[in-house]
Formats: sequence, structure tokens, C-alpha cells
Amino acid sequence: MELGISTSTLVGFSVALVRTTSWIIICPPFNSPAIPIRVRVGLATAVSLLIANQLGAAVVDLSLPAFVISMLMQALAGLALGFAVYIMFAAIQAAGDLIDLQVGYSLGSVLDPLSGAMAAPVARFQQLMAISILFAIDGHVLVMRGFLRSVEAVPVGTFELDVLADEFIGLLTAFMIASVEIGLPVLAALFCAEIALGLLGKVAPQLNILMLGFAAKTVVAFLLIGLTLVWLPDATESLIVRAVRSTGRMYGG
Repeated sequence: MELGISTSTLVGFSVALVRTTSWIIICPPFNSPAIPIRVRVGLATAVSLLIANQLGAAVVDLSLPAFVISMLMQALAGLALGFAVYIMFAAIQAAGDLIDLQVGYSLGSVLDPLSGAMAAPVARFQQLMAISILFAIDGHVLVMRGFLRSVEAVPVGTFELDVLADEFIGLLTAFMIASVEIGLPVLAALFCAEIALGLLGKVAPQLNILMLGFAAKTVVAFLLIGLTLVWLPDATESLIVRAVRSTGRMYGG
């Protein structure tokens, strides 16, 4: 028995695999090294099979130069979509980095085996919490749905550069605002602790303010982080929704 595969389907699967793979490489939570490469490759292949016919019908010029250009456009489209989600999701870790810097944990950054980069404890903790919350609220389903809708809106992967630039500027602005807002309660408390320690150092110069300050700021930071964890689910959901809507606007959706 022979299985016939049309040229349109084969071309559609090729461009879909490029778009999906470039998207999965950078888009949370699928970009996590904790997910085995085989699982990510299988996910990219499954999604590509799902949208192969749709993308194949959109590719009308099958000449080699046009096909190469189409592959490049699909790769750029996947990277743009993944980066929009990545930059909003990274705001949660950036808030943890600000707290680590204020407490002094940044000096003790260690190699994170999951990401392969240097990470401080609070930043890594908030990132893992955000990933857990993302799966708990079905955020991965929302992200995947946004990707599929982008394929429906613009199958060929083209987009307007001015719209793309405006959206990325808006995402960067939202990233900085969100990172400060998430860490603001802890940062404000640590700032007050710094002032109190400075006054204490003036009143009692014989005290070792350096060692006392590190312990005091650690206690304040962990107490406030525990209290602010109840806000993290809403913040995660808001950031993911913001990223998905931004990807829709990139393609006129």
C-alpha cells in the first residue's frame, strides 16, 4: 500500500516545522531545558502536522528562491511570537533579580543546571513558581492557542515592521514596569531596612552593621516574599494574556 503525499502538504509541513521550531526554542514554558529535546521535537512535529495543509495552501510560488524566502519569514515569525511571550514572562525573574541585588544574594550566584546560566536564589525561585503557576492556570494552552491563531491570521508569516517595532517597544516598557511592580513591596521594605540600619550604625558605631544588616535584610526579604506570593498567580496570568494579545496585534488580529 502506498501513501500519497501532495507537494502542497509536504511544503506546508516544511515551513510549518521551521515556524513551530523557532517558536518553541524561545517561548516559555516550552523552551525550558527541563523539557527533554525529544519531547520538544515531538511537540513541534505534531503542531506542524496540524497546520501543514493550511500553510501549504498559502505557499503558491514553489520556486527555490521563493521557498527559501518563505522559510526565513516563517523562522522570523516564530521567533517574534516566542520572544513576545518570553520577554513578558522574564519580568517575574527580573523582579527576583532586583530583590537579590538589594539583599546581596547576587554576589552568591551559582550556575543553574536547568538554564545553564548564573542565577541567584530569589530570581530562580520566582521563575520556577511562575512556570508552575503557568501550567496550573492552563497558560500553556493559552500560549499555544495564540500561536495557532497567528497561523490562521497570517499563514505566510509576513508582518509590518512598524507594527512589530511598536509592539516590541510596548513589551519592553511593560516588562520594566511589571518587574518593578512585582518586586516593589519587598524593595520598599528593604529600602526602609537600609535606612534603619544606617541610623542604627550612627547611634551604635560598635555594632557590626554589615553582618547585622545582611541577616536583617534576609529576614525582611523572606517574610515579604512569602506574603506577596499570593499576588504571583494574578501577575503571571496578566503577563501571559498581555503577551498573547500583543502577538495578535503583530499580525493585525
